[in-house]
Amino acid sequence: MRGTTLEAELPWDVEITLHGQGIVLLPSFFWTRHLLAAPKPGGRVVLVHPAVTPLSLHPRGPADDPLVTLLGSTRAHILGLLVHRRTTTDLARQLTMSISTASTQTKALRYAGLVHSRREGKAVWHCCTPLGLDLLVQASAGQRR
Repeated sequence: MRGTTLEAELPWDVEITLHGQGIVLLPSFFWTRHLLAAPKPGGRVVLVHPAVTPLSLHPRGPADDPLVTLLGSTRAHILGLLVHRRTTTDLARQLTMSISTASTQTKALRYAGLVHSRREGKAVWHCCTPLGLDLLVQASAGQRR
């Protein structure tokens, strides 16, 4: 903490403004990586953080990833990236795919209720919904069993 600012080391640069709505801290015994943040209806933000050491020290390999089995590797990767708000162009650039392909993938995730998308000018911004965040956390828990 620095003043009223919470700072954390994350794999991406992100800034989340709460607009006075508060934050819900959710410790997880199963999520052991970086902090996860997702907006909730009503303006609050859920912040998932590791609670303690992982319950299992024998994670499964990528072939056993239940999220990849459910969504496919591209959509699973995109969902993981969308724990932080990104534009379609950002996703396309990061995953070295066309913007239309990135748009098609986010559309499928949006229809499944896993991603929220919002147009701002010419850009479309995407982020995980609480359901998408729950799926990431549960998939991570499944890998640790």
